[in-house]
Amino acid sequence: MKEKTTDIERLKKREMLAIILLLIIDQGSKAWMESVLAQGSITVIPNFFELEFVTNTGAAWSIFSGNVIFLIVISLFVMFALVMMYPTVPKSRLKSISYILLYAGIIGNLLDRMIFHYVKDFLKFTIFEYQFPVFNFADMFIVIGAVLLMIVIWKGDKSHGNNQVSKRRKRKI
Repeated sequence: MKEKTTDIERLKKREMLAIILLLIIDQGSKAWMESVLAQGSITVIPNFFELEFVTNTGAAWSIFSGNVIFLIVISLFVMFALVMMYPTVPKSRLKSISYILLYAGIIGNLLDRMIFHYVKDFLKFTIFEYQFPVFNFADMFIVIGAVLLMIVIWKGDKSHGNNQVSKRRKRKI
């Protein structure tokens, strides 16, 4: 007898499919840019945006450069921490989106570190003459996902009554 698929199972499947799609975008863009940019960088918008392929054995701004094993362990720890934190974060669509982005980004860069021992970056911006560190889609997923998760935690989800901060404030009044 076939069991009925629950809404939670469908949601988990959709979240997994979204993570896989983002991983394909990340890994595909890295491979494509490595090939396209083998002969050098491409200026897209002069003095603002270039495509330039670089490798990074560190994390953001090349911190911990050369410590690939350490960064692999940190990535695995953060993914574990996100799983443990999941039940404590207010339930919302924004929470799902933040987790999808965080997992896709962490796994995307983790794959690079495990396979190549460096991360492939190719998006280069110059803002007011400051050359921002070169980055990739996984980095964007991580930053956007982290910001969204902070918003979810800070604001809570008032539609589900899960905003613990608001509940505590109401009790004091």
